[in-house]
Order: sequence, then C-alpha cells, then structure tokens
Amino acid sequence: MNSIFKFLAVIFLLQSCAYESVYLNKNYNFKFVEITSEGDVKINNSIKNFLKNNTNGYENYNLYFKSLKRKEIVTSDTKGDPKIYKLIINLEYQVEHNGEKILDDQISKQITYNSIKDKYKLSQYEDNLIKSLSNSISQDILFALKISNK
Repeated sequence: MNSIFKFLAVIFLLQSCAYESVYLNKNYNFKFVEITSEGDVKINNSIKNFLKNNTNGYENYNLYFKSLKRKEIVTSDTKGDPKIYKLIINLEYQVEHNGEKILDDQISKQITYNSIKDKYKLSQYEDNLIKSLSNSISQDILFALKISNK
C-alpha cells in the first residue's frame, strides 16, 4: 500500500510540473534583416552566422553591434613565459524594430585557459574558445530580445 502511494505521488508530481527551460524553447518568431558590425572579424562572423541560422519568423529587426577582444596574461612562469591567459570579449549592441531602438545593451564574456607550448595548437584552441564565447553572446542577444518582446 505504501509503495502504491509513493508511485501515485511521483506520477502526480511529474504530471503537474510544467517546467520548461527558457533556453531550450528556441522558437524565435523574429529574424534579423540587417546585421551591421564593427570590431573583430572572427567574432562578428561567428555571431552573424549563429543569429541568421537560429532565427526565422515574421518580425523583422535590425542589429548593430561592436565587438572587442582582449587577451591578457594572468600568470607567467619564472622565465617570464605565459602560463595562463584570459580571453575577454566585450560586445555593445543595439536592436531596432521599424526604425525605433528597442534594445541597447552590452555583454561581456571571459574565460581563462592554460598556455600550450605548440603555438599552432594554442591558436586553434583560442579560435574554438572565441567561437564558443561568440555563440554564448549570440544566445544572450536572442534571449534578451525574446524577453523584451513579452
């Protein structure tokens, strides 16, 4: 009898739960008609591609953004060679709808990582980090626009 009650309680709780992740629901009913950018070309292209591939809808928006990438040395070894780097991406953006500015914000993302002796591998690793941070920034832009439309 006790196990039946536990089973029914679990079923009841699972059925009445309407939790849905905001990031999981990727039904963006808008798209970017014009995307204008300044700054780092790799970051800008990554953001543009992400936004164009992940939006499709009836509402048309224009986006302007300016990106800035900084790479800092966090720690060095006794010889003065860098051991740990910090990559910082700053983005200022504006979203317009029907000629009216509806969003004006900035996003900053950063990540620290260890140095790699092979400079080619380090460069490839940094490119992957830039792409990952750019995708995260793109998701933040989409989320902010989705929230502002509600």
